[in-house]
Amino acid sequence: MSRDRYLIRPARPCDLPALADVERSAAVTYFAALGSSRGIADTTPPAMLEKCHAAGLLWVAADPQDAPVGFLAAQAIDGALFVKEMSVAREHQRAGLGRQLMRAAEDHAQETGYAAVTLTTDRLIPFNGPFYATLGFAEVPVAEASPGLRRIIAEEIAGGFDPERRIVMIKPLAAMQGSAVPLYRERV
Repeated sequence: MSRDRYLIRPARPCDLPALADVERSAAVTYFAALGSSRGIADTTPPAMLEKCHAAGLLWVAADPQDAPVGFLAAQAIDGALFVKEMSVAREHQRAGLGRQLMRAAEDHAQETGYAAVTLTTDRLIPFNGPFYATLGFAEVPVAEASPGLRRIIAEEIAGGFDPERRIVMIKPLAAMQGSAVPLYRERV
């Protein structure tokens, strides 16, 4: 399906039930890259998706029938827009939907005054850390990350993610670039 056949839009309440299936489909690719299937059934809790939706921080990639085939859920963490989850159903991957979803989130973050867009991800999987680097994200040492991001990384590692591979990435937004104040170093 060509890129122009998809629509990136804010999620609607009727989209929420379909997002778990999208996430499970995307997880097949993710966990295959890790050589595991341990987390394929795990999805973002519905209450978290509802919270993101209520805050206006949930976008979907919809197919020509307006069914969600991808989504990005975000939340505010320490003055930045944190990408909690981005998933694209396996059969719709490699169509540019991840880039388009991220652009929607970045545009929203810029328009609403967030300092940056942040995320946690795998350092090595090509469609994780290396992919986000192509979008302008840079790795931040965990020790220099905001308290909220350090907590998230600690929770992910406690949940079984490899601490050598799990990273924090940040993309400062244009209004904040060049600021003399580091975005994530704690002020003393």
